[in-house]
Amino acid sequence: MSEAALYDILFIDRSQNCPTPLPTPNDIDGSEVLPNRPGSARLVRIQQRFIVKFGAHVRPIEAQNMLYVAKSTTVPVPKVYAIYQRREKQSTVTYIVTQYVQGTTLMDLWGSLDRARKTSIAKTLRTYFDQLRQLEHPGYFGNINGGPPLDDIFSATQGANEIKGSFATEDELTDWIIRIYSLEIGECADSKTRYYQHVLPNVLRTDGTPIFTHNDFQRKNVIVQDDGALVIVDWEFSSWYSAYWDTRRQFLSGFALDGFFITAIKIYRALLSRRR
Repeated sequence: MSEAALYDILFIDRSQNCPTPLPTPNDIDGSEVLPNRPGSARLVRIQQRFIVKFGAHVRPIEAQNMLYVAKSTTVPVPKVYAIYQRREKQSTVTYIVTQYVQGTTLMDLWGSLDRARKTSIAKTLRTYFDQLRQLEHPGYFGNINGGPPLDDIFSATQGANEIKGSFATEDELTDWIIRIYSLEIGECADSKTRYYQHVLPNVLRTDGTPIFTHNDFQRKNVIVQDDGALVIVDWEFSSWYSAYWDTRRQFLSGFALDGFFITAIKIYRALLSRRR
């Protein structure tokens, strides 16, 4: 029998309500693999009670975001049970153990819902965003640990390696976004730079207050449980951003012409109006 691989425990839930025994990285083999986007983190389900998300690109801060939201709001998020890390070949692999939330994604349900149910869901989601936007900000634009925001633009683009920390003001955030786009090469690079030079400081300018933002609000990240309750998942890009950030993400993510985009924009419009 081969010796079990060693791993580090970064966090573990020691409350009396925590189910035991918790799975570890050594329990992954043979577990049910769940479908996910190609090239993204792997997901496995264990005993119909746990989900383990793991991979070299999984970051502990995703779980820390969920712990923060659970502690600071009543927004339903998966319960975080443990965070592990271990070395595998040349990479550090992070494992996030959460509760298995049984239900159906809003993406799969949306087309079958009547107008009244869609409106009800939108109102519920709006209350969740209200809570996130009312959180006391830390005085900077960045992640909850004081580093750069977790959006891909600050980690997967040219110039991103020059960013070492958070941004003190919205103007500083805007200047860096424009700088990052100005370093891009390829088709339409110059046009994109000119577009953001105009839109960010003028059209999308806010009162400068950092807002805690999910930053990947799509139907696939809303689980509708059998009793109708909603749970929001996938907090890996969440940080303190400008008030418009989730709206921007909706445009970049693309949308189907089935009414959801308009519903989402109505939620954001109502929230943005409260900031003015």
